[in-house]
Amino acid sequence: MMEEMLQEMVQATRALQEANRAQQEAALVQQETNQLQQERTNQILQAQQKAIEPIRVSLVLQKMTPEDDVEAYLLAFERCAEREGWPREQWAGIVAPFLMGDAQKAYFDLEPEATADYFLLKVEILARAGVTPTVRAQRFHTWSYQAGKAPRSQMFDLIHLAQRWLQPDINSPARIVELVVMDCFLRVLPLEIWKWVGQGNPTNAQELIALVERQVAAEELTMLGKGGAEEWSQAMKGLQGTGGGRSSGSKDNVNVKRFGKLLHCYRCNEPGHIAIQCSLNDEPMQCDLGEYTG
Repeated sequence: MMEEMLQEMVQATRALQEANRAQQEAALVQQETNQLQQERTNQILQAQQKAIEPIRVSLVLQKMTPEDDVEAYLLAFERCAEREGWPREQWAGIVAPFLMGDAQKAYFDLEPEATADYFLLKVEILARAGVTPTVRAQRFHTWSYQAGKAPRSQMFDLIHLAQRWLQPDINSPARIVELVVMDCFLRVLPLEIWKWVGQGNPTNAQELIALVERQVAAEELTMLGKGGAEEWSQAMKGLQGTGGGRSSGSKDNVNVKRFGKLLHCYRCNEPGHIAIQCSLNDEPMQCDLGEYTG
């Protein structure tokens, strides 16, 4: 009888312990659930705070005025946005209502998906304002020391001009080298070529080279048009072998020597001859355009 009572007491104790353990586990699960709910609530509150963030912009940022320098205004906005902790993906939408004139028009002219990219918007705004790498380089080179101004302040002014031009925060070392080389190349070009190339606003070395080569070729053709057209025609005949049996000292040979350096073969991309004389011609050039003209 006593043994049965002891067994019942042991079983009751075990049942109580299991009940307490289950209760503790339930409490732990509830605690984790409450923690997850709190984290979710905090995320919702943060999202709501971000949603009303543009309303707070008017407290720290003023609308652009006609007197404002566009580049300086955008720089001030970027510093303000970083200080306030605004998400970069919202920068374009935040600054848009504060822009005016061509800057605001640039925002509305971009494709909808492009307007979310602030840095793409910035490039478009500065391009419309005429602020290009060439202009930034010009500002850097035209800087001069002012006797009545603090040297430290002037040094930071020059550093700021260099940073605006070379943009080390977004440009790679290779791109910075390219910008410096392009600037040096532009500064030694003849004035007329420099003016024409500057209007093309080249963004890289390849575009710059193409513009210079195009202008040089145009100037050479212009020179030919001033009294050299007939000689050019005779030189072309000599190159094509239609000049007959002329001696080595004939006028045609003189014309070939004079104008041969202006010729360029589109087949082998070498100067001094035309495509019909190219050594790569294994078969006659096809000139039948019947299939294209109907």
